Amino acid sequence: MAKEAKSQVYYINLGGTVGNVGAMRFAWRGKKDAYPKDVAKELGVVIAKDTDAGLMFGANSPRPAEVRIGYTDGNGNSKSTVRFCEPDKLGAVTTGGKLNSKKIIIAGTKYNINSCTLKSN
Repeated sequence: MAKEAKSQVYYINLGGTVGNVGAMRFAWRGKKDAYPKDVAKELGVVIAKDTDAGLMFGANSPRPAEVRIGYTDGNGNSKSTVRFCEPDKLGAVTTGGKLNSKKIIIAGTKYNINSCTLKSN
């Protein structure tokens, strides 16, 4: 019996013009529930299909921006996780608060997102 995959291929369009014509598709493999649909949409992350062509894996440059998503765990502790974000969406998710009150899934548990900032080293 075949097992269901635990990972998913995602990509973000980098560069390009209107409608992402000519954009590079930066791709990576991540946990299947790392980007719930509403969160993926706001971050500009696309769940890849088997028929998607031109996906570029392992590129060091250019790379998408990374954001730190803050949430509160079941014990009331502030926690965060890092996710990729399309550069065109940064303003909306950081200062615009587009992710606030959406759900992020960490280790199979859903948490409410309460903040999103640009990741710093």
